[in-house]
Amino acid sequence: MSHRTEAEVFTLRVGRQHASACGLAFVAAFGDTLSGDLARLQVRRRVRRAFPAMSPKSVDDLIEELLTP
Repeated sequence: MSHRTEAEVFTLRVGRQHASACGLAFVAAFGDTLSGDLARLQVRRRVRRAFPAMSPKSVDDLIEELLTP
């Protein structure tokens, strides 16, 4: 079992919340589409707000790793 950081757990939780709010499966919400790009942007904003010490590159890498199907 892998150990997840607080930022990873937060990112996944926000991603699931967004997908649920849109009525989409997780993979569909963050697919390679304009709506998927917008969904990742919304998650990015929330992660940056919650973890201001993280660099923008680190946040982008985290989102790419966890949310990109």
